[in-house]
Amino acid sequence: MNNKISVIIPCYNQALFLEETLQSVLNQTHSNWECIIVNDGSSDNTEEVALAWCEKDSRFTYLYKENGGLSSARNAGIAVSNGEYIQLLDSDDLIVKEKFELQILDLQESQIAVSNYFSFQDGNIEIMAENRYLSPFLSENDFKNEIISDWEYLKSIPCHSVLFKKALLDKHDIRFDESLPNHEDWVFWVMLFYFSDTIKNNKQVLALYRIRTHSMSVDYKLMKIGFLKAAQKLERFFHIQKNTALKKQVKKKYKEIYNKGRRSTVNRLKSKIYLLKSYCRNYVRKN
Repeated sequence: MNNKISVIIPCYNQALFLEETLQSVLNQTHSNWECIIVNDGSSDNTEEVALAWCEKDSRFTYLYKENGGLSSARNAGIAVSNGEYIQLLDSDDLIVKEKFELQILDLQESQIAVSNYFSFQDGNIEIMAENRYLSPFLSENDFKNEIISDWEYLKSIPCHSVLFKKALLDKHDIRFDESLPNHEDWVFWVMLFYFSDTIKNNKQVLALYRIRTHSMSVDYKLMKIGFLKAAQKLERFFHIQKNTALKKQVKKKYKEIYNKGRRSTVNRLKSKIYLLKSYCRNYVRKN
């Protein structure tokens, strides 16, 4: 395939950012790529923008589907891709022009390449978004454990930091789990890294992650529920794989997710109970 890269860009009502994202693909110094724009049932002018870019350069292709969510859109793009490598890219993020060229070199000695990233404040690409960075780098010797144990609390891997060989997906039938409300990326990466023999870290910033200040607030309760469901999926996965060690690691992670925030809540309740008891004792003494 001569190092052809398939870029998968799901888009749902984000035409406002799409042009800049597509331009970052067009700017790549490595020219052997295809870019599949997946319109996930948008109600804005995503189709108009996408088709204009398809007219501009035949390496851009357009795919429309009924709205099914991010995982569904990514899977649809993967299904029609024909590159040797897969690049996932969200429709509001950017990639540095040398990304493909440099990470293809990394993939000469590994199956997955991970680059550093920069979180920028929407509206100014030079301003770093505060408190929005966790290292994407896993130990090249212990990455299968770390992708489980360190996820979200110590490590985070934006999808566009990674370039990987499509053969991993095809050989092991890996796709995004469309039943999960969130944390489907974690399940995807755990499975992908599990079947990989080697990974390569690249400390250069090759991915730019847009942080929007006016985006919807995170529903932490819903995110936690999704995180727990994702852990249960992985526990079943490693049970099928008969990998007892990683199954135990997932169980440990499940407990960590479940207990996160509970201790502080319990401590606050204990403090309130203590204060209430103290008040009652003082009231009894006075009366």
